[in-house]
Amino acid sequence: MKVLSLGAGVQSSTLLLMACRGAIEKPDLAIFADTGWEDPRTYQHLNWLEGEAAKAGLLVLRVQRGNIRDDLLNAAEMKMAFLQMPVFIRKNGDLRMGRRHCTEYFKLRPIREQIRKLLSVGPRARLPKDAVELWVGISLDEARRMSQAREQWVNVTWPLVRMRMTRFDCLAWLAKHYPGKEVPRSSCVGCPFHSNECWKELRQDPEVWKDVLETDEAIRNGTQGGELYLHRSGTPLSEVDLRTPEEKGQLAFPFYQEERWKLFGEIGLLLPEDEMTPVE
Repeated sequence: MKVLSLGAGVQSSTLLLMACRGAIEKPDLAIFADTGWEDPRTYQHLNWLEGEAAKAGLLVLRVQRGNIRDDLLNAAEMKMAFLQMPVFIRKNGDLRMGRRHCTEYFKLRPIREQIRKLLSVGPRARLPKDAVELWVGISLDEARRMSQAREQWVNVTWPLVRMRMTRFDCLAWLAKHYPGKEVPRSSCVGCPFHSNECWKELRQDPEVWKDVLETDEAIRNGTQGGELYLHRSGTPLSEVDLRTPEEKGQLAFPFYQEERWKLFGEIGLLLPEDEMTPVE
């Protein structure tokens, strides 16, 4: 069985749509694991992807194991030491990020459970080695994230890496075949890994922003006497200054471009011509 792990972001959307158009072989199905707190734009995009897949005769399944927001709020209310989401914890003057368990619990495990259900195999029954080929939408520029599953019956593959496609190649492919179609970032609404730019985008939706602020406030005194925060500054999200350096009147440091230079150098690719000249 060949299964596409569909996150509904740029890379996995590209894989699904390439399969729909016959540019690559079709997987047997695609599975989207819903955390219950996805960006509304992700749900809207997923609805569209399901329609495109249906036209091509490709099945997209949604699975869900609880609600990550409810899980966080309940854990904070009970002052539990274990949290699925890696929120920021301020304790005794120190600020640290909690361990990340949410991907395994809300994304990977539900997909594995659904595959076993489709194969009519119980949770403890053994499967042959490499019984399932799981496609993951990691692109060439993210190759450092590649890792095999712990279960021997799952053989994780990375079609975009095999095709030597970067995220930018995916965006170019989408622009060519689906002009004007924007693919939102795939992440939970209150993900602590958000950049300030992501938080600013969420703030444009009043209902979503209200939800995030209420959640951030509700978890404050959540565990072991420490204070919990969604923002990496360890500051209430309602008080965080989300302005860019330019908006604050500062000179912008070309950090993003320098990181691009390093990354492209590491994987042996040439930069696009418009990025060859350093920014003054």
